[in-house]
Amino acid sequence: MFFEFLDLKPRNPYLGLALDEALANTMVRQGWSGGLRLWSNPLCIVLGRSDQLTANIPEARRSIESSQLRRRWTADAPVLRRLSGGGAVLHGPGNLNYSLFVSLEKNPDFYPLRISYALLLGIVRKALEAQGLAALLRGQSDLVVTAENGTLMKISGNAQFRRRGALVLHGTLIMRPELIERVSDYLLHPPREPDYRSGRDHRRFLTHLPDSFDFSAFHACVSGELQQLLRVDAPVRLGPAERFQVYCKARRLVYGCYARKEWIVEARSPQELALGA
Repeated sequence: MFFEFLDLKPRNPYLGLALDEALANTMVRQGWSGGLRLWSNPLCIVLGRSDQLTANIPEARRSIESSQLRRRWTADAPVLRRLSGGGAVLHGPGNLNYSLFVSLEKNPDFYPLRISYALLLGIVRKALEAQGLAALLRGQSDLVVTAENGTLMKISGNAQFRRRGALVLHGTLIMRPELIERVSDYLLHPPREPDYRSGRDHRRFLTHLPDSFDFSAFHACVSGELQQLLRVDAPVRLGPAERFQVYCKARRLVYGCYARKEWIVEARSPQELALGA
């Protein structure tokens, strides 16, 4: 079985991160082959699994409150930490997130890290190329396009985590230029950068999708290509009862880990925090 989980309404950002893991756990438990999630988050700073708070976020933005009250996490961008590696990113309005799920038990060819990135980002590249964007893979997990002056501009950052027999690759696409203008206010220059960045600041390094971008076409292409790659039939949308169970599991993960200060600041392992209990 191949599942789809369309979740484009911005919600509690901690839940937004936890849903990827909850869906991965559900996929493995149900014996599904893979799936696709398209989602969005309100304005928030998301650290990678090993990122240091002080090296990535300006001092004025480092307050960790981890409130579940909407009025608190909408007042300013909260700081979160995801389960995957990679660098810190800014989520928010104008940003499209996608998550590709693969069962490693059913698809062992995806075990090598570079192969999994090449295969899955190849799908995203095809979906962008279908809309006239010739994207290239640079570094281990960046997708870039060539500007008119010949420089490479980052259009998508990606990372992955593996847990309990599941591989999850998630990435971002900037749909509005306003989000790029805000990145410098919330993120420092990264402590590590790919060679092709050449020291450029965020505004000169990041780019966005054109106004002509068709979300429905992107969704259909990514879904179809992933199904073909995994050799599965047409996708199945989770019913109300299944979605409810996934949300319940995600909420337990939020309170068990994703909204806990020990996880966000110290990156203490999920096992230490009894993740998934």
